[in-house]
Amino acid sequence: MNQEALQKVLLEMDNQLNKSQAELSMVNLQLDRAMTNLTIIDTTKTKLNKICNTQSNEKVWQGCGKAFIGTNVNNYLNQLDKDTKEYQDSKKNLIIKQNYLQTTLQKTVEGMTNIVGGDKK
Repeated sequence: MNQEALQKVLLEMDNQLNKSQAELSMVNLQLDRAMTNLTIIDTTKTKLNKICNTQSNEKVWQGCGKAFIGTNVNNYLNQLDKDTKEYQDSKKNLIIKQNYLQTTLQKTVEGMTNIVGGDKK
């Protein structure tokens, strides 16, 4: 392969590497946020179950923008369960994407190293 073609391939691989690194950073950030939200939901559910009487129609105040709405504690706990499922699904998908991007980065670097190393032989 001639020198110009090698440079072109390396440039494309470098662009792919930069793109994958940017995506991986974004996925890591989204994964951290999902984990934080799951922790907040778990803590909220634990405290509500300790404090509130779930057998009665006790109300809790749910934040809605700049206002608060009185909601039945059981309805609120059910909504938190739905949110937990959504965040867990999101977390699962983000972990899959994170693994894919990490593998892509590793293979791209290995490929670039092989090209550069093979070029020197």
